[in-house]
Amino acid sequence: MNDKKNLIKPLAATLLAAALSACSMQAPAPAKPVALDNEDWYQIRTEKDLFVFDDYATYREFVKSGTAPIKQSTGKQDGFGRNIVLVLKAADQGKNPDTLSAKRFLDVSLPPALPFYGELRDEEGIIYVFSRYGDMIDMQKIGEPTFSYVDIGGGPEGQRVVYVLTKEEPKPVQQIALFHSKYQ
Repeated sequence: MNDKKNLIKPLAATLLAAALSACSMQAPAPAKPVALDNEDWYQIRTEKDLFVFDDYATYREFVKSGTAPIKQSTGKQDGFGRNIVLVLKAADQGKNPDTLSAKRFLDVSLPPALPFYGELRDEEGIIYVFSRYGDMIDMQKIGEPTFSYVDIGGGPEGQRVVYVLTKEEPKPVQQIALFHSKYQ
């Protein structure tokens, strides 16, 4: 019996010391969250190419000048035979394209944020404005929106602006205001 007492005390002391040392160890710092960059998406359709952007400033510069820091072909075509080209900001150079929002949206592997904003310009100068990512994906497949509100001459240079809607959706007052705020 005396042997059991002699064994329990050192064992209890060892367990206590281990517990205290475990408590004093610092937990590893949590990993820095990765920004999803999933609030907006932009596209420009020409006769031969579909340019895809995940950065508004790069998109606006491309609209103005037709140039971009980086153009990267995906090696794929859309359903209408256009080459799909990622248009990236300089900071994205050398990154794996599969990690970029523009490509992930194309692959339908990035959930969109709510609220979402999307814009597509076509070769005729029409600007399509989206409040839902799914509507942009649908438009890629069928080429035109199913339901819309059209603002003739409402674009920054008098272009036609088409706000893509759902069947029963009223005039998109908030989306119109957001579109105009981007071009002031």
